[in-house]
Amino acid sequence: MRVPSEVEALEGVATRARERGRTHWIGRVVEGDVVERVLERRLECYAAADRADRFVFESGSGELVLAFGLAHEIESAGVDRFADVRSWADDVRARLAWTGAPRSASAPTLFGGFGFEDESRGAEDWKGFPAARFVLPQIVVTRSEGEASAAFIARVEPGATASSIEAELDARVAWLEHLVREPAAVSRPTVELKAPWNDGPEFRVRADRPHDVFCGQVDDALEAIGEGDLEKTVLARSLSVTHDGAIDVPAFLERLRALYPTCTLVAMGRGDDTFLAATPEMLVRVRGESVSTAALAGSAPRGRRPEEDRALGEALLASTKERAEHAHVVDAIRDVLSARTKELDVLAEPVLRPLFGIQHLETPIAGTLLEEHADVLGLVSALHPTPAVGGVPAASARDWIRRVEGLDRGWYAAPIGWLDQRGGGDFRVALRSALIRNGVGESGRSSRSLLFAGAGLVAGSEPEQELVETRIKLRALLAPLTEI
Repeated sequence: MRVPSEVEALEGVATRARERGRTHWIGRVVEGDVVERVLERRLECYAAADRADRFVFESGSGELVLAFGLAHEIESAGVDRFADVRSWADDVRARLAWTGAPRSASAPTLFGGFGFEDESRGAEDWKGFPAARFVLPQIVVTRSEGEASAAFIARVEPGATASSIEAELDARVAWLEHLVREPAAVSRPTVELKAPWNDGPEFRVRADRPHDVFCGQVDDALEAIGEGDLEKTVLARSLSVTHDGAIDVPAFLERLRALYPTCTLVAMGRGDDTFLAATPEMLVRVRGESVSTAALAGSAPRGRRPEEDRALGEALLASTKERAEHAHVVDAIRDVLSARTKELDVLAEPVLRPLFGIQHLETPIAGTLLEEHADVLGLVSALHPTPAVGGVPAASARDWIRRVEGLDRGWYAAPIGWLDQRGGGDFRVALRSALIRNGVGESGRSSRSLLFAGAGLVAGSEPEQELVETRIKLRALLAPLTEI
């Protein structure tokens, strides 16, 4: 079969846009040196994108995705937000054509995330990250299973011509090549080296509530559990970090990658705001009919010496309380997937997932989906929130969180990831996450960062220990953010 030339592909999509009176899109796929250079200097390129829409997704297994620009988008809220995004994605796929090098149907194409709740609470900090937002970018650069490519995407309006579309695609390529040649420079002021110094960087940290209030909320949860209203709930808290200068988001991401190499690094930038996470938790991944996920719940600190670390891990594996918390998550995921799969493999016993400063219980889960359920957004909708970030029963736990916690979670503990061209995709739970807002304050040169962490509460939880667990998780972000 003859492969059409790019000119033929451009003429074809221009004709369809004109005849149907609707916007279409076309992507030019390329391979080669510029792709490798972008991937090698990914965070420099992310920084050089400045205020353009930008997205990075780097798994601990080496899969890497970068996306820049905005060709189309959707925002939604309410109980139908997952269905709205699915309908939008199906419509975009139907109007998106490709030319150039081959591109797998499983390649990342659409990017975004969801809020923890169906409706945004309207907080100013979260205005750029509504209850659901997805984008079709102008440029997507990927490396997966040893293959790397870049896709340059152009809008095709009903009046477009092949030459005008070609010019737009050429401009996308030129922009990326410029990004590689001229990465963002790190500006360091020249100072006279004279001690003592009294004007180092200042970060002002404030917890969202007093410690005794948090412990009182744990007691409230334990009372509800004792009365049978809940089996488990998750109580989160946040830190606000203000700084007189801007936060160097790419440098922060680089430090998180160094500290947590087995976690998935994900960030979505919009204007001066960035939501990011170095998360250990996969919500769900669908590739064709294959589905994979993992239950991650139950925590313990790491030891300072190998023998202490080993003892803490063994105690975690033997803990009745931590195993019960973990079992809630395994059961909830199994309940969702068992009716949607031909085969489902759930590890019989949890294993330890060691991270810097903390370790978790983890149960890997994989299966083969029934054809009618090979849709990642359907699974995201059914799984979110898992008991690891919500509770059991799910509706009662969410009601308790909304009534007692008093925190606008925004995208914290919610699904963030990407969609491919045939209904699959990869979504992570945004744990160890932060919202970075540069350009705030009266001068417009200050920054405000919100850091989030939560603790799972079940029968036997102790308020002070749960507070300590959130401290460990918050320090995992605070130290690399401030680096003081």
